[in-house]
Amino acid sequence: MSEIIAPADFIAVMQESFSRGQLITFTPSGSSMLPMLDGKNDKVTFSPKPKRLKKYDVAFYMRRRTGQLVLHRMIGFTKDGGYIFCGDNQYDYEYGVGDDDILALMTSFTHNGKERKVTDLSYRFYVHRLMLKKRLRRFAGRVYHKLFDRSK
Repeated sequence: MSEIIAPADFIAVMQESFSRGQLITFTPSGSSMLPMLDGKNDKVTFSPKPKRLKKYDVAFYMRRRTGQLVLHRMIGFTKDGGYIFCGDNQYDYEYGVGDDDILALMTSFTHNGKERKVTDLSYRFYVHRLMLKKRLRRFAGRVYHKLFDRSK
């Protein structure tokens, strides 16, 4: 059975499951993690959050300002030790996410009926290829705007 529940209720269920040593699986919504997750049929499995995230981990966190629950990839660290996040299908970075905002860590996902673990070599290759593409696109955008931005 699939149902939409309030964020606070979802967090309570998730924390209770983690306290019992269980993982939690759900179907995320939205398009920010395309093409890895389509937000309709794919499922994501989470474990409790670690003490610190590693670069390129996919984490489930809450935005402090809005209370919105978000599933994005951690792509770097801020100077003050916070995290920088970005959805795979997005190019705007989100700064200022702290350890207290992190709720869980993605350990595997099911895409097109096939389960993939974050430790799989094919997944790790996908992530590094995706991040290279993002860096090249940001660089090309900066060059383009430097050459053709006439508003200055």
